[in-house]
Amino acid sequence: MLLVPTLVAALAASAPSAAPAPVAGPDVVSLTTEDKLVLQADYYKPRASDEAVPGALLIHDAGGSRADLQPFAERLQKSGFAVLVLDLRGHGASRGDQPPWSELSEPARARLWAFALRDVKAGADFLRADSAVHSSNLSLLGDRAGCTLVARYAVKDENVRDIVLLAPKPRELGFDLEQDVEDLGGLPTFIATTKGAQEGAERLAASAREANGGLDFVSVAAFKGELTSPIDDKRLPAQVAKWMRDQAVPKKGGR
Repeated sequence: MLLVPTLVAALAASAPSAAPAPVAGPDVVSLTTEDKLVLQADYYKPRASDEAVPGALLIHDAGGSRADLQPFAERLQKSGFAVLVLDLRGHGASRGDQPPWSELSEPARARLWAFALRDVKAGADFLRADSAVHSSNLSLLGDRAGCTLVARYAVKDENVRDIVLLAPKPRELGFDLEQDVEDLGGLPTFIATTKGAQEGAERLAASAREANGGLDFVSVAAFKGELTSPIDDKRLPAQVAKWMRDQAVPKKGGR
């Protein structure tokens, strides 16, 4: 018996629709730095796409670990990024025989942090080696002291499209973040800060603007409430992911 068109349509409408494919969790991967140190990381692979996707590299705070940035990684993956989150040398699963951060002297911390720039490079190289990732479209995110590494690396890598700085300090662990942000030369930069530190973040943006001929390339947003850490703001990952997506994949006709 033939079904009339209206009945066919009704049956199609009542059939259960296929559920969207879930986003895959991270793969645990190992990276080797140029000084032959093996690091552990989580790699959130991109969704299947006919085109190469942007990459995002997330760098945790001094004394922290890659687990701190999991909400940002998951949100960025859902937004179409391939995301890598490292445990920097001396931290988390990459600590090896290194004493805990809390037991290091200030000079030892500064030395370790300076060498961690090699970890950032290893992470960027890992993303670029994946054929599914656009080799010249890299976004960087740093959490607190991680901001120093992100900004310093971005100055040297022309493939970086944008950076996000979560609760940065102008100077920390031997790094001059204010100078590095000035040297970014107009690279889109998003600073998320607490209300108490907003004035300092605004000064950072102002100095970068002045050093670059009035170019306004640093955006500042303050957390709501009395939060002391960016990773405690449950709304921030979505805000950051949207901003990074707008920079990495600008809409046709301009941003």
